Amino acid sequence: MQESRMMVLVAALERDQETERKVIQEAIFGQGGVPVGLPYPAIPTNYIHKLNLHCMADADYVLLLVGTEYGPLTERGVGYLHTIYAAAQATRKPVLSLIYSGERSAAVDRFEQKRLDGLISSLKSGLIYYWHDADSLRDGIELGLENMFETYPSLGWVKAEIQPLLQAINPHDENLIRQLRQQVSQLEQKLKVVKSKGAPLALSFRDDHSPWQVGYQCNAFREGRLKPFDGVLTLDLSEVFQWASATLLSPTTETRLRALVASRLHDRVLRSAKKAWSGSHAVSDIRIDQPSFDEFKTRLRALGLISFDHHGRWQLTDNGEVIALRK
Repeated sequence: MQESRMMVLVAALERDQETERKVIQEAIFGQGGVPVGLPYPAIPTNYIHKLNLHCMADADYVLLLVGTEYGPLTERGVGYLHTIYAAAQATRKPVLSLIYSGERSAAVDRFEQKRLDGLISSLKSGLIYYWHDADSLRDGIELGLENMFETYPSLGWVKAEIQPLLQAINPHDENLIRQLRQQVSQLEQKLKVVKSKGAPLALSFRDDHSPWQVGYQCNAFREGRLKPFDGVLTLDLSEVFQWASATLLSPTTETRLRALVASRLHDRVLRSAKKAWSGSHAVSDIRIDQPSFDEFKTRLRALGLISFDHHGRWQLTDNGEVIALRK
């Protein structure tokens, strides 16, 4: 059972964002976190803002959901989302911003748009992800949370009946614990080598040399127009393994690895899009089909190249490291 949980303040507007807030809450729960905070209604509400500031004081992280509106203004003429961001910066709270990049259904007031552009401009100095629908929002929040948790680790919150059992650890003890963990890790690696003596010869890509058929979806762009595009690529399995091997030297979540492989497909997907839709000049939001990625995972596992830790994260086996480092 997970002893600690990360508390995430979700700062969002109430109007037209109910579905998006639900997606965010589910993603936070899925990452073992706890979402807190109340959405801001269309009319100024200082009481809700004070509650959100109280939540932020206890929260480990802050998440800003930015849509097509700047939102209601405080008495000082600044939006509540903008004010929350400034307060997070002042208290050094890590901030994840999810910014809408899709089409707008209605014209926006010029002054409203100017304020919104100013907010987005200030957010670009931090951790941001763009979204245009529920799927891209879900991908962005999962990748963003993972990135934020890894970049800005926090102790999180512990249940009351567990907390008294945990004693405060001073910096000297923390350093000692870190050294002991490294020694344990080294001993575990040596134990693996000892156990592997006399084992059957390791498998390699000679035992599975058939290509990987990977299905995907993306958005293609031509002269300002967007068109959803599906396709299939034929790739060499060993080549894709080399793409991922450096990352897999340490435990990696499937979400992160999937995004890595998708990013390496960009140039090939763009060439396919240009052939299918003449005049295309860009592609975005490349998503690998789940069945294709499951095939990739099972084939690498069958070859003895990867294993999974108790958190479900991918990592190289000893055999995988040998093949990855082979020149």
